Amino acid sequence: MNIESFSACTPNLWGWPDPASKTTSTAPMLQVGIQNRTGGIAVLVVCGEIDITTAPVLAPYLRKVTADSGDLVLDLTGVPFLGCTGMALFDTAASRVRRRNATLTTAAQPQVRRILHLTGLDGTLGCCDTVDEALAAARRIRN
Repeated sequence: MNIESFSACTPNLWGWPDPASKTTSTAPMLQVGIQNRTGGIAVLVVCGEIDITTAPVLAPYLRKVTADSGDLVLDLTGVPFLGCTGMALFDTAASRVRRRNATLTTAAQPQVRRILHLTGLDGTLGCCDTVDEALAAARRIRN
């Protein structure tokens, strides 16, 4: 599997349709990438809705980053919707990370943080508002 790195969620980076375009696509609209940060923290950047149709796109990235990396930050700031399938993927990923004695923190939009809070996953995933806050939290936990 070839995992691309990118620095931000840019809808047209990977062929998303132009919003001004009249064409529609049935392909799942999800971008996933891995950034390696200093201090051994990997950041898994996810952009787009995570639901039953896009979770299969996300799953191999989660498996790879939870198997290969130390501490992990999930950047969900580009995720406007998180469904049950995505929550299950993140819960499983958190378990894999904990078994390796690593940390997992999450940066998410308010609506996604609310979903995580209502389901109790906010404690498991260590929710923050921004990626910088999540990185700082991971460093505090590690030290």
